[in-house]
Amino acid sequence: MTKLIILRGNSGCGKTTTAQRLREHLGPGCLLISQDVVRRQICHASDRKDNASLQVMADLLAWGVQQDFSTIVLEGILKRNVYGDWLYQLQEQWDGRLILVYFDVSLATTLRRNQQKQSPFTAEQVRQWWLGRDVLGNETMIFDEETRVADQVETLMRLVAAD
Repeated sequence: MTKLIILRGNSGCGKTTTAQRLREHLGPGCLLISQDVVRRQICHASDRKDNASLQVMADLLAWGVQQDFSTIVLEGILKRNVYGDWLYQLQEQWDGRLILVYFDVSLATTLRRNQQKQSPFTAEQVRQWWLGRDVLGNETMIFDEETRVADQVETLMRLVAAD
């Protein structure tokens, strides 16, 4: 049965890097869905409740299950005030097959990491978007800024392998 890993957190916290490395380890049996790509590039939707990207992401999840992917990784900021209800619904729907991760990274670290990106956002944009500890309260785990990407991937691989 397909497992779903959701990686949430602020821009620049490391979720995309972790998702890409995880996909490399899991190989072709892993479908990677990026909220940014779906919301901004495919749907051209603003980040508000009931935006079109919710349905597209839900459809991609259903398609991934139909195609028999062993693991689906959904990564994005996925702010609680916009996506929280949907994320709680996913937890019920996936009934024990969901691994929900939050990246708890400070604003200072987020600003520093943003500058390392190929196309960084302005510091003002990052400050405007940043949400402190935007947890849902039902996370499988929380990674902090001290947790190395390799350790994050190793931990997630163990969770995927567990029945």
